[in-house]
Amino acid sequence: MGIVEKQSIKGSFFSYVGVVVGFITAGLLQPHIFTKAENGVLELLTSWSLVFATLATLGLNNVTNRLFPWFRNPSNHHHGFYGLLFWVTIAGTIISLIVYWFLRPWIIADSEAQESFLFIRYMDFIIPLTIFTAIYLVTDIYYAVLLNAVKGIFLREFLMRLFILVAFLVFVAGWCSFGGTVLLYVVALSAPGLLITISLIRDGEFVIRPDKTHLNREMTRSLVSVASYGLIIAFSNIMILYIDRIMVNSFLGLEATGLYGRVFIFGSLVSIPNRAVSKISAVVVAQLWKDNNHQEINRLYRDTSLHQLLFALLIFVGIWGNIGNIFHILPDSYEEGKWVIFWIGLSNLFIMTSGISGSVMTTSSHYRMLALFVILFGVLVIVSNLLFIPAFGIVGAALASAVSSFVYALMRYLFLLFRYQMQPYTWRHAATLLVAVAAYVPAILIPDLNNSNRPILTLILDIGVRSLAISLVFAAITLIFKVSPDLNQRWKQLYRSFRAK
Repeated sequence: MGIVEKQSIKGSFFSYVGVVVGFITAGLLQPHIFTKAENGVLELLTSWSLVFATLATLGLNNVTNRLFPWFRNPSNHHHGFYGLLFWVTIAGTIISLIVYWFLRPWIIADSEAQESFLFIRYMDFIIPLTIFTAIYLVTDIYYAVLLNAVKGIFLREFLMRLFILVAFLVFVAGWCSFGGTVLLYVVALSAPGLLITISLIRDGEFVIRPDKTHLNREMTRSLVSVASYGLIIAFSNIMILYIDRIMVNSFLGLEATGLYGRVFIFGSLVSIPNRAVSKISAVVVAQLWKDNNHQEINRLYRDTSLHQLLFALLIFVGIWGNIGNIFHILPDSYEEGKWVIFWIGLSNLFIMTSGISGSVMTTSSHYRMLALFVILFGVLVIVSNLLFIPAFGIVGAALASAVSSFVYALMRYLFLLFRYQMQPYTWRHAATLLVAVAAYVPAILIPDLNNSNRPILTLILDIGVRSLAISLVFAAITLIFKVSPDLNQRWKQLYRSFRAK
């Protein structure tokens, strides 16, 4: 089993456990213990802080992914590479906070226009969130290139969500007000940045003196160029991910933002298989480009596309097959978010089926082309939101994401096809779509088992029966028709191991 597979399995484990914790928090607690406006405050704090934190990194994540192979040397702490990240991040954070301070009056005015006064009260928490999020983003990718992507996933996908759950339970117990809960929420979101830095110190990698002798003119020019385009890519990506919440707040107000953010989470579950893969794959692909191993890159591209599509479709069908149950869990006032879940799930499917095309492009010599694609993607997201939100409300924001994601995935696919003759799609991808359709049939045929006399018990029963039926049909057809040779091989190994016992 290769590095990508091992790291992906470990990372996916913590991601899925984190999903369970996140579901308890976002699906069961938040909609019931906070008002829509209060949920909107938490959404906007997260969204704005990620925007400013990404600006603070100044494109360093792209630099790390693409150029670290030329620094890799454990005997001298990789020529002080982390020191380079450290000092540039400090400079970037200062710049980012200055930008925030200049934009602050506009953010306040925009919030006042939609009567989002509650957000104005807490908006300056964006400052500490920006600082600690920037630290996490840079240090996390550094751990990834050291082939330890799991550490960052554990801290952010699992531990942070556990801290958030504890913070909300404190509120439920009546031990603090909403204001105190916001403070605990900020601490929880900041914790990964602090803890990953402590881990770096403990591992002896916190070396903040760059090796200036390694930074010759050619390397410095490459660093600046890659960082510049990396900043464009990263900043555009984060704006794409969070601009919908900001624009929903601008058009529809804080309550709509809170509703959108809660139901958005269910659709975003489809992207879980990609979270671990994307981190470690960029590291591996960068090394393969250096070794000029195009054949192995194409194999990874093909395999990740197929397996991400398989697992993403299973999750998507599972969610849509239980859509009625989701709205048994959420308050009745959240019903209008049903199609948000569908379109957000579909938008993630488009990205998932493109495999590691983003990593392939960002670590290649044509990373500038990816920057252009991301800019076009960002423009399309903004324009489509401007058109669809006034027409369709929060569903319009989700529809804009789906349309934009499809176009973006198509651009990356066509570029790799014509420039490198790389393309991941085979008959197996089409077969996977048919498997998903077949797996959805039980969700249609199984009657609604919910009963108002025993709502909790019958809700759990209905979710369990539907999910089990969908999973069994999906797995059985996938294995019988050998849609994925890798999965069939692992199933045989597991079966032999079980028989041996």
